[in-house]
This record gives sequence, C-alpha cells and structure tokens, in this order.
Amino acid sequence: MSSFDSRCSRRAFLATGITATTLSGVEKIDTAHFDFAPRERNVPKGVARGINPGRVVWSRDPRATKWAGRWKLESDQWWTDANTDQDKVGAMLSACLRKLTSSATDGEAWQAIFRYYHWRAHGVENRGHRPGEIVAIKANFNVSHFTKVNNLVDVSPQMVLAMVRQLVREAHVAPGDILVYDARRAIAPVVLTKVWGEFKDVRFMQQDLPNPQQPRHPVYSDYRRLEGADWVEGATYSSGDYGKARLVPRQVIEATYLINLALVKAHSYLWNYMEGGEEANLGDLGQTGVSMSAKNLFGSILGTRELHDAIDTYVLAKGKTYSPMVDLAAAPNIGAKTILYLLDGLYCARKHMSYPLHFPNAPFHNRVTPYENTDWPASVLMSLDGVALDSVGLDILYSQTLNNVDPADHNRPRLLLREHADDYLEEMALANDPPSGTVYLQAGQRVASLGVFEHWDSEISRRYSRNKDPENGRGIELLYVPMDVAPNNG
Repeated sequence: MSSFDSRCSRRAFLATGITATTLSGVEKIDTAHFDFAPRERNVPKGVARGINPGRVVWSRDPRATKWAGRWKLESDQWWTDANTDQDKVGAMLSACLRKLTSSATDGEAWQAIFRYYHWRAHGVENRGHRPGEIVAIKANFNVSHFTKVNNLVDVSPQMVLAMVRQLVREAHVAPGDILVYDARRAIAPVVLTKVWGEFKDVRFMQQDLPNPQQPRHPVYSDYRRLEGADWVEGATYSSGDYGKARLVPRQVIEATYLINLALVKAHSYLWNYMEGGEEANLGDLGQTGVSMSAKNLFGSILGTRELHDAIDTYVLAKGKTYSPMVDLAAAPNIGAKTILYLLDGLYCARKHMSYPLHFPNAPFHNRVTPYENTDWPASVLMSLDGVALDSVGLDILYSQTLNNVDPADHNRPRLLLREHADDYLEEMALANDPPSGTVYLQAGQRVASLGVFEHWDSEISRRYSRNKDPENGRGIELLYVPMDVAPNNG
C-alpha cells in the first residue's frame, strides 16, 4: 500500500465518527480532533541553528533494545540492562555527537558544542566549559516515581548514564558540576543507582525532598546528592496571567548550561487499551500533539497546569495561537541556556502516560503483533536546533500513524496525533513574527527565531530541503546513521 493509500485508509477510519467514552460514560470525544497531517512539505520557516545549520542526526541500532514486550510484568522491565544494552546506547550517542559536529572524536565534538553555544548566545569566540560551571540535564521523567517498577515510558536510565559518561570522560565536566533533574517528578531508583554507581558526586533534583523509599547514596549513605526543587521567581510569559508557572528551581537558574533530553513521544490519545482498560478513557487525553524537546521544559517550572489550556486544542490552542513553549525555550533561566537537544527514541510512546510502542512503517519495520516481541524503534536523535529536532520527531511519529491499526483493540489506530500538532513549531521558528501575532518578549527583548521548521518531502524518501539541495537549502538536514554501518564525519 502506498503512503497516499495508507493516509486515505486512516482518514476513512476517522471519518466514521467513532467515539470513545470516559469512565463516567457521559463525555464523547470526537476523533476529528485527532486528524493531524502536514500542510506543507519542504517549506522551511525560521533560521536554522547549529555548527552545521539545521542538522539533525538520527542513529539506530535494533541490537540495543531486547525487551520482549511483557508490559504487565513488573519483574521484566524494558529499562533493565538485561533488556537495554548500555554500550550500544553509548555508541549511538557517540556517533550522533561526531556526525552532528563533523568531529573526529567525542572530545572534539564537545569542544565544538561549547564554543558554538558561547558564540551564538553571547558573541564570544573560542569559549569552552570552565570548572565550576554547572551542566543541567533536563530529562523527561513524566511517569517516574520514587518506587517505579512499571513499564511506562520515560527517558531511559541507559541514556542518562551515557550522557553523564560523555560529560565526564569526553567534555571533562566534573561529576559534581552535573545536575540531572525533572522538577515535576521523582527520580526513579534505577536512575539514581545506575549513575551513582559510576559517578558518586553527580547531583539529582526532583520536585520534593527525598522520600525514605528512595535508595540512599551507596557511598555517602544519605541523600546529600538528591535535592528537592527550591522554587524561586525565574520565568516570564508574553501572554496570559500566570502565578506558579513563573517559579523555577533555584538549581536550574544557577546552571550555566542545559541539555534537553526528551523523548520521541506523542502526548494525546483517545483510547486506553493498554494504559487503562480496554474500553475506558481515563478522562485525561493529554493537552497537545507531541511531548518532545519544547514540552520537556514544562518540567522546569512549578505551575505546569496553568499552561495546559494554552496548549490544549480543545481549549485555547485552536490554531495560530500563543504558545508558552516559545517563552520557555527563549527564557534566559531555562531554554536559552540549552547547548544540546536529544530525543530518546529507544522505546517510544503514544501518550503522556504510555507503554512502549512498536513502529511498523519504514525505516523501522517493527512487528506489531503480537505486542510481546523484541522489535522497537531503537533510535537516538540529536541536534543543536531544537525546532529542527522536534520537526523530525513529529514527522517520524506521523509516519507511524499511517496504515497502523490494532485488531486487538477494535481495529483502532495504534497512534494518533492531535490537530495543530506543528503549530508550536511555526511559532518557535517565526518567534519574531509568529502566525499568532504574539509579541514574544524575554529579558525585555523581542524573541528572535528559535530554529528552523519544516516537514520532510514524504514518508518514503524522508528528505528535507538541505538534503535535496545542500548548496542552497535553508531548512533541515537529516543524517541517518544506522549502527551496522560505520559512520563517517561530514
């Protein structure tokens, strides 16, 4: 079946007007709100960022993900080392860093990243990381818990450790100058023990003070490297009257740099065959289309719920509207400090709270039935342009909505995307003159373009404007690095 036929098949399903019912049996949800499709292809908007402008690197190694898909078993989690190969995850991260920066070694890649950041953000040349400067890693731990044992999808502990290893061994950042955090959730035990097992002085920060059920530090026998968020005023918004959403952890404000470690993840879904019962809808569809780099910054503020209406397509986000994700990405205390953007695509998700998802379409070709099998997306994506990275992530997710229904769940689509899923990307790319007409201001200055937005040409060829015309292209360049092929630098 062609891509066009697949799309028509999916739309035919949506046109039937099938609805899902909440647990109360009252509210009906119209599937028409879940019919996102790209409006334009190869029409770049905004100004590309990066050492190689607009470059997004995508590495994949199916050997890294060996989980058998037994999602109900709390004794067989995808996030154990038996199921996710630490060394192969690290190798993918290394390949992406080198390809992203056209470097021969990981160390050279980090030197280039720090130098590029200081040149772009501060106009200073040849300025690298200095001792005492804190590097904060904002990981998406949205379904994490201080006693987490389930198979819901978060950023993998293997990806967190691989990044910490890179910072310590290759970028020469002292472990005590690294802060791993999600200010709206708890840090899961496996993440703490995995990182502290190699780097005892790495700091962690979560919403609350340490819970007695969390593991104590294996060396210090206490919680001195696990902190609760210390909330202070630190964020401003260009539209809307917010209170707690202005609060940012002091620890994040004190950081010099930020690494945005997000997921390849949709945010909203109609049904809950796995997530909450075969027929039930939990009454919490989510608010927006996707939950990648931009949405990941919601985990850096206290009042996230205050912003939900502004991104919810059932409420205020009707198309060409203000997006607080622009303000968070440009905020001096948060997104403006970002030196690197990553998407963990080892085990992807269809909802803010979701189990891993198989990707049946190219280039993954995962088996989808039975669910209990070892085929997974097994990917890492990286960029110095957060808008470009989320654009590619969205195209990947959309490509997997096509011709992808689940016989075990009444032939419903396994993955759907809400309407206006790419509106925030246009707002970010054109922040100086956005479709909404919002005057985005940060630190008293008009926000400039935050990167480049574009959809690839098709789900088959997956080419962006710089792939099609390296000489004159002004949009995204996507480089795919399968790990069974030795990557070269370019």
